[in-house]
Amino acid sequence: MELNKAIKLRRSVRHYNKKFLNKNTIKKIISSGLLAPSAKNREPWSFIVIKNKDLKEKISNLLNEKTDNDTNITCNVIKECQALILVYGNIENNFDTLSIGACIENMLLTARDLNVASLWIGYILKIEKELSEMFKCDKCLISAVALGYTDKFPRQRPRKTLNECTIWY
Repeated sequence: MELNKAIKLRRSVRHYNKKFLNKNTIKKIISSGLLAPSAKNREPWSFIVIKNKDLKEKISNLLNEKTDNDTNITCNVIKECQALILVYGNIENNFDTLSIGACIENMLLTARDLNVASLWIGYILKIEKELSEMFKCDKCLISAVALGYTDKFPRQRPRKTLNECTIWY
């Protein structure tokens, strides 16, 4: 798929089917994240990949206990997805966080290119302490990415036009 097509077709997917997502596909997706630019080439990212159904359910239940009804769909995504990637970082400054954002975007675009559905999950931060204890991780949880296959990618939601968000001098 061409880059522009992957960008235009990338969607936040919240419904996954049972199709198996193999480890090599996940490796390709993460590997593309590793190619993202990072400030001073610090490459501050690290990942925990969770495919185990019971563990995903435990994480989903933890999140459900800590949040309101707005996250019910996200909790279901965590249970349904074929892989949940926790994205951690060695954060020394704001540039490290920006670098990890670029890494995640590369991953999302590569997933779409491979016809894999994805969801960038910010709500996961509500259980950062619990996850850090569970995985004995002393790095900063930045976000999570759900991966899997879907029967249908959602349609594009309305977007601002270039003129609505750009000032030229």
